[in-house]
Amino acid sequence: MTGKDRTIIADFESKLHRLVYEYKQKEELVRELSLRIQEKENLLQELQLRCTALEKSYNDLKQARVISLSDAAIGDTKERISKLVREIDRCIESLKK
Repeated sequence: MTGKDRTIIADFESKLHRLVYEYKQKEELVRELSLRIQEKENLLQELQLRCTALEKSYNDLKQARVISLSDAAIGDTKERISKLVREIDRCIESLKK
């Protein structure tokens, strides 16, 4: 084997070692990223479950509020709205004059 052949083989071995080293680094990075993706997916699933529970709770509260409104509360609200409408009508009449 000539010196040129040894140099070519040494250069090839050097590049091969570097390639194997970079491959192992990339492989480790892929593992880390896969773990992070799995953690994010677990968090997303947990948040979706929490969101669903909160939506159900919100809907239950809305229904409870509607049920708890008494006739007196509805009557008071209607009376206030009528009073506001009369006040607006008076304002319109005064603007016309």
